[in-house]
Amino acid sequence: MKNLRIVLIVIALLIGVLLVLPKPTGSLPESPVDTPTESSAAGDADAGPVPDPAPPGRFAITNVRLFDGTRVIENAAVVVDAGRVVAAGRMMTTPIPDGTTVIDGSGRTALPGLIDAHVHSFGTAQSDALRFGVTTLLDMFRAPEDFEEQHLARASTEPTGRADLFSAGYLATAEGGHGTQYGIDVPLPAGPDRAQAWVDARLAEGSDWIKIVIEGGRAWGGRTPSLDAATVSALVEAAHRRDVLAVAHVSTRAEADLAVAAGVDGLVHLFIDEAVDPATAEDWAERGLFIVPTLPVLASALGQAGMERLAGFDDARARLSSEQRRSLGAVFPNAAQRSAQWSGVAASIPTLQAAGVRLLAGSDAPNPGTAHGLSLIDAVIRLHEAGLSPLEALRAATSAPAAVFPIGPRGCLRPGCRADLVLVAGDPSSDPTALLDIVGVWKNGAEVALGIDAAPPSDTPPADEPAAAVDLLADPSSWMASADDFMGGASEAAIEPMDGALRVTGTLREGFAFPYAGAMWSAGASIMQPVDRRGWSTLTLDVESDAELLRVMFFSGGNPQPIWLDVEPAAAIEIDLAGLTGLDLAAFQAVGVFVAEPTGAFESTIIEARFE
Repeated sequence: MKNLRIVLIVIALLIGVLLVLPKPTGSLPESPVDTPTESSAAGDADAGPVPDPAPPGRFAITNVRLFDGTRVIENAAVVVDAGRVVAAGRMMTTPIPDGTTVIDGSGRTALPGLIDAHVHSFGTAQSDALRFGVTTLLDMFRAPEDFEEQHLARASTEPTGRADLFSAGYLATAEGGHGTQYGIDVPLPAGPDRAQAWVDARLAEGSDWIKIVIEGGRAWGGRTPSLDAATVSALVEAAHRRDVLAVAHVSTRAEADLAVAAGVDGLVHLFIDEAVDPATAEDWAERGLFIVPTLPVLASALGQAGMERLAGFDDARARLSSEQRRSLGAVFPNAAQRSAQWSGVAASIPTLQAAGVRLLAGSDAPNPGTAHGLSLIDAVIRLHEAGLSPLEALRAATSAPAAVFPIGPRGCLRPGCRADLVLVAGDPSSDPTALLDIVGVWKNGAEVALGIDAAPPSDTPPADEPAAAVDLLADPSSWMASADDFMGGASEAAIEPMDGALRVTGTLREGFAFPYAGAMWSAGASIMQPVDRRGWSTLTLDVESDAELLRVMFFSGGNPQPIWLDVEPAAAIEIDLAGLTGLDLAAFQAVGVFVAEPTGAFESTIIEARFE
């Protein structure tokens, strides 16, 4: 367990590593553009004067439907130069400088680069989001190791292949509370008296606002230590003394009430235990509270599969990276048991909107059932499905977050705004699903490649080279005990090799959202080392246990979030690996066999475990 803790700490620290990506090289299939012809280059008298070559980065989209972040302008033009919007408006009143590269936007809609108001950015998040037109990410928990570099990148208007990043940095939470389970050494506020020092330290690290966790775990069937009301109030006051926003993570109505009473500026989740009533919504509107409902992650946690949202959108599906596919295909445990609560979440949206509460679109990617970029579009679509007009839903992902968070001239297409823009076929101002039909994306005025390189690295064996069948019990040293105590739970486990089998004992206890305890097998020479196992098709298990339910977890691709499924103990358990959406056999890491129900002492024996 100690070794696993060390490895997961290393994985978590990688969240703070900035990936230096190549500049985009793709090009948009354009309509005819204003470029000199052979006759004009030769000085043909009928052709008129030869226009000057377009300066790098200067272009215009004409004859386009323009959503400028607030309103729609038909038959419009937008002109970009040096990473900024220099003109935007109706075609007849918007001058196009001579020599400007012109893209005909007939039948299409230009809109600002989208803003995801709730993510956790690591790995390929910034490039993955950009391919879906999400040009700005508002991160709600991230180690601050690369903040200086991120600040420089977002201030620049140079071409880039990544979305800009703003972040809360470390979150404020209780000892053993939500946010401490990922292996990151999170600094704790340690009471009201230390609140100002804690806030000052975060701002010195480069945090852009303060995030406070008020999470007791009850909404998810567990119990987690949480901050007391006095500490929450002191943190809010400390943030406001420094003129920065204080936002709160909540899951229940009681937690939201505590946050609002403390004076937070916004809630970065909507609670799930009841619907918002009109009187509460009106009170929040009077206070100026904003809410990021994070509908995609709540939908996933309440039993709705993320991949189903892509039905009929093959082009969007083709732009998904392996990381996006993994997170989109993952599922929350026991999600189906909470499906009835989705109706209350959905019913809260029109109530909040009618009262005037500002709603911001956010995904909480890459949690199970979500994917960077794609799920922000899903958030817009879900806001519309829940009762917002298409324009209101578009504003929630553009001008609304830009009006709340300190991110500068983003979420708009007017003179002076950053040249982050998206061109889509169709009209998202009448049907937000048109956001999935992306024609082009520009970041800082530079075109972004929409495709991904699906070819495996040169040192990866060919996909058709079969991986040898493996008897997992042949080498007992590849197994280790594992339980939710690492994640802040109270369960525990121990293992004992015995004549070609593995005995697993322990105690499953409440105290974690999805208690688990059992054994985990690592595929590589070291713990959690990815290896290519694309030839595997089946996992066969024979498990005797006094437990009623087992949870089999698969780790792959360097993603700390496992893919799992629940099975009953049996002599012939066969799991079809092809049916596990998001499993990356090219970078397979580990599999765990855990007891999931009921709580109490247990004993299991793994008699057979074989990949083939």
